[in-house]
Amino acid sequence: MLFHTLNGAARVTTCAVAGAVAVTVLTGCQPKGSSSSASGGGGSSFYSGKTLTIEVPYGPGGGYDQWARVIAPYMQKYLGAGSVKIVNAPGGGGLVGTQAIYHAPADGLTIGDTNAGGDVFDQIDHASGFNLDMRKVSWLGRPDDDPHIIATHSKGPYKTFDQLAGSKGKISALATGKGSSDYNAAVIVYNAFKVPFKMVAAFSGSSAEKAAFTSGEGTSASVSSSDIASISNSANTVLVVSSSPFSKLPKVPTVIQEAQKHGISGNTLQALHALTDVMDLGHAFFAPPGVPSARLTALRTAFKKSMDDPAFQKAAKKAGLYQGYESSSDLSAAVSKALSQGALFGDLLKTS
Repeated sequence: MLFHTLNGAARVTTCAVAGAVAVTVLTGCQPKGSSSSASGGGGSSFYSGKTLTIEVPYGPGGGYDQWARVIAPYMQKYLGAGSVKIVNAPGGGGLVGTQAIYHAPADGLTIGDTNAGGDVFDQIDHASGFNLDMRKVSWLGRPDDDPHIIATHSKGPYKTFDQLAGSKGKISALATGKGSSDYNAAVIVYNAFKVPFKMVAAFSGSSAEKAAFTSGEGTSASVSSSDIASISNSANTVLVVSSSPFSKLPKVPTVIQEAQKHGISGNTLQALHALTDVMDLGHAFFAPPGVPSARLTALRTAFKKSMDDPAFQKAAKKAGLYQGYESSSDLSAAVSKALSQGALFGDLLKTS
C-alpha cells in the first residue's frame, strides 16, 4: 500500500505490521525553503535528527488521516526532526490508536490526533476496554473548525431533521466504530429526540463510512462537515451537532435549535448542550501523559507555528479541511467540564 505525501521530494516507505496497522515514514518532507534546525524552527534541540511518530486512530483517507499528513511536514520543520512516521492504527472506534498514543513512552516523540469526543464519552460511559484518563493527556491543540453533522440521502425520504425525527420506522444510522465521537453523537441525538434507530458501526474510518453511505447503505450518516462536503451530491445535511450555526451551512439548524423547537428541556436539553461542547473538541492532537515540560512546550509551539504557516494553511485548504485553532489549555478545560457533566447522559448513551 502506498500513501501520498504533500511534497514531491519526500521519500515514502510503507509497510503493513500487526495486521491492520500501516506505517508511513516521511523523510525530507519539509516544505521548500525550511530548515531542519530545531532552533530555527523554535523547537527544542532534543528533536534534532530524531523521528517523530504521529499515530492516527483510523484508516487512510478520512479526516484524521488527512490532518496528520497535512501537518507532518510542518511539525518536522518547526521541531527540526529528522523524519516523521505516520502510523494508521484503526480499530475500536478509534480506541486502538488512541491507546497507542496514550501508552507510548512519554519522551515527546509520539503524538497523534484523537477521536476526543469518543474518548470522553467512553470515559463517561465506563466503556469496556477503555482505561484512559483524558484529563491526564498532554494536549497540543485542535487544528480545525469542523462541526459534526448528521446527513441523509439526497434522494431519500428525509429532507429535514424534522422528517427524520418524525420517523415511525426504525432508521439505520451509519457511524464509525462503536465508541467513536460520530457514533455517540448519533446515539445521543436520536435518544434525545426519541427516534427509533439501530446503529451500523463497522467502519475503519470516515472514508469507509462515506463509501457505504454513497452506495446507498443506511438512513443517515454521522460525520464531520468537511467529510460530507466531498459527497454533497449524494448527501443532504439536516443537522449541525453544535450550539452555534455553521457559516458554511447557514440553512442547516443546530441540535440546540431543533431541541428548543421540539420542546426538549430539563436534563435532556442540558445533555445536548454538553454534547455540543464535547463534539467541538474536533480532531485534537495530544501526546502521552508525563512528557517533560520543555519537550511539551516545543511540541505545542511547533503545533501553533504549523497552524500559522501560510503554506500549511494552503495545504489544508487544498485538502478540503476546515481550519481553525483551539489551544491546549482550552482543550483541557473542555474535557474537564465534559467529564464533570457525565451524569447528564445516563440513558442517552444506550442502544437497543
